[in-house]
Amino acid sequence: MRHRKLVVLLGCMAFAPLAVLAGDSPQRPGRGEHWAALDTDGDGTISRAEAEAGAPRMAARFAEIDADSDGQVTKDEMHAARARFHEGMQARGQERFRSADTNGDGSIDLAEARQGMPRAAEHFGELDADSNGLLTHEELGAGMHKHRGERVREGQQKPAQ
Repeated sequence: MRHRKLVVLLGCMAFAPLAVLAGDSPQRPGRGEHWAALDTDGDGTISRAEAEAGAPRMAARFAEIDADSDGQVTKDEMHAARARFHEGMQARGQERFRSADTNGDGSIDLAEARQGMPRAAEHFGELDADSNGLLTHEELGAGMHKHRGERVREGQQKPAQ
């Protein structure tokens, strides 16, 4: 439960530069197989029916992902949708960090964390990688990635698709 709260908190912080870079890099193992499994007619695209049958989250956002509204999602459209999602998450995380950083010094001390990011305050010692009493944007991001990786290894979360 402790790790789950931390991952949720850090997920909200959405430090996603690595995720955005991963979307631009060659496909990670499993992503191509997932796409192929969804693409039941083998045409290289995912229709709304295919999404509804195998990817309910994609189906729920189908119109948003299908940028040209042709009823088919291409890999390029999917990559663009992921990038938009990650950029939005990153912007929300940066805003939340700025709001918690009440003295504007670019880092969050324990008092600021208690006030503006109580879940981060609960895990302050774990997140403060250099033990200087301050959390930086980078330390929060590293903590998110570390704990997400632990959840994946423990089978609590699927790897990024």
